[in-house]
Amino acid sequence: MLTFLTRAIFLSLIYSLVLLLPRVQASDGPAFNASTLIYPPYQYLENEEPKGIAIDIIQEAMKRAGSYRVNFNFYPWKRAVYLTEHGQSDLLFNAGKNRARQKWGRYVQSVLIEQRYVLFKRKQHVFSISPEYAGSEDKVISVRRGYLYGDGLFRQALDNHRFSAVSYSDSTKQSVDQLLNHRIDMFVGDQLPVLFYIKEQGLEDQIDIVRHGGEKLEVLYWPTYILFSKERSTPELIDKVNKAMESMKLDGSFDGIIKRYASQ
Repeated sequence: MLTFLTRAIFLSLIYSLVLLLPRVQASDGPAFNASTLIYPPYQYLENEEPKGIAIDIIQEAMKRAGSYRVNFNFYPWKRAVYLTEHGQSDLLFNAGKNRARQKWGRYVQSVLIEQRYVLFKRKQHVFSISPEYAGSEDKVISVRRGYLYGDGLFRQALDNHRFSAVSYSDSTKQSVDQLLNHRIDMFVGDQLPVLFYIKEQGLEDQIDIVRHGGEKLEVLYWPTYILFSKERSTPELIDKVNKAMESMKLDGSFDGIIKRYASQ
């Protein structure tokens, strides 16, 4: 028969063990740590809260896949990739596909973000460029430093010196400053984030998209994905998330999220 002191010690140990258990609400599934860079309107912080198209899509998809919760962490892009590659983060998102990443990660096959790159110019500067880049010979263009831009006609135009000169930029802000200071004639940028920045800065009456025959000249289509660390995921989980994203595309909630941010 336990003495009073023995019972007290036993109950104290039990209480301590209970305190050490994770406090998870019954309605919540496991939590995943996600890493990416700040890139509005896809993903950014507002009043210290994660917001954006990719944030909302991932939250809904993970909820549908199994009531999973997601903690969003923002880093410089190389750091975000490193953390996921080495299993220190569960997933990376807004990630392009390449063979190197497939060695250590599992892609959700459903496209997360469709990045569409176009050319931007000063609204008062009227000119047109063809899809083969005829008309670009006397134009100075700015491109983002370190970007590859695929292997299509735009990449070929850069490699074949179809522009009068090429300048380099490290951010949308820098590209816009180059343009408005007449240092360049146009710059290439991901359409939605650049338009988001232009609207945020009140520059809609100063900057326009280069067109050909009335249509936007699309330089590059670049799909991005959710990429899970193999150390922190299973093929079954990837399949669940993929099916959840496809269901969102079928019921219209996926496009609804994009339209909500595009209209802001």
